Amino acid sequence: MANTKNKGGKVFYLLIAAVVIAGGFLLLRGGGTTEAPDLAPVALSGDGVMADASSGTSFGADDAPAVVMEFSDYLCPHCRTFNGMSGKLLRQNYGNSGSVKWVSYDFPLWPESWAPAIAAQCAKRQGKYYEMKDLLFARVDSWSQGGNPNRKFVDYARDLGLDAGAFKSCVDGKETLADVQATRAYGESLGIDSTPTIFFNGERFTLTGRDYGYGALETQIKEAAAGGGE
Repeated sequence: MANTKNKGGKVFYLLIAAVVIAGGFLLLRGGGTTEAPDLAPVALSGDGVMADASSGTSFGADDAPAVVMEFSDYLCPHCRTFNGMSGKLLRQNYGNSGSVKWVSYDFPLWPESWAPAIAAQCAKRQGKYYEMKDLLFARVDSWSQGGNPNRKFVDYARDLGLDAGAFKSCVDGKETLADVQATRAYGESLGIDSTPTIFFNGERFTLTGRDYGYGALETQIKEAAAGGGE
């Protein structure tokens, strides 16, 4: 009888151990946590999306004499340089002067580039596209290092004072995917296949100089404002 009881006890404890191990495995797999799983790269083209110039995000006066169109990818190092050295400064210095209208188009070149573009468009829904755009470029070394970048994007949304819950729902559900497809479709209609690509008053603009185009673009903006850029 003693042997039978011992065997029964061993079986019981083995079953308990198995349940604990299985539970731990489920927790490690995410079954017992609210953390989002790793985000797979988005690789969806905009088939059937109409090319539309209005799909971009604009800053400045609609009737400004100078119109700058910028197409960028958040994983493009040259785009990061342009945004930090020229784009952000020109928007700050001339965006409220009435002399320039700046229009930005997200143009993801890689599957991994879609997630930040979707996040930027989600921020746009709350009126903070350019603020998110600047953060995405400034912190690319952080959010691009594996895992699910949406977790960090939500942190950025909090930093910007956005409704984090609404933003998280937007990025997790890829609610702005069609918006990104539309901006990319417009770029493709213009023959764009690399970033950054800049247009000034409808003409493709070459970025040159140590300031990565700031001085040249500033000159063009001033000439247009003076009536000599048409």
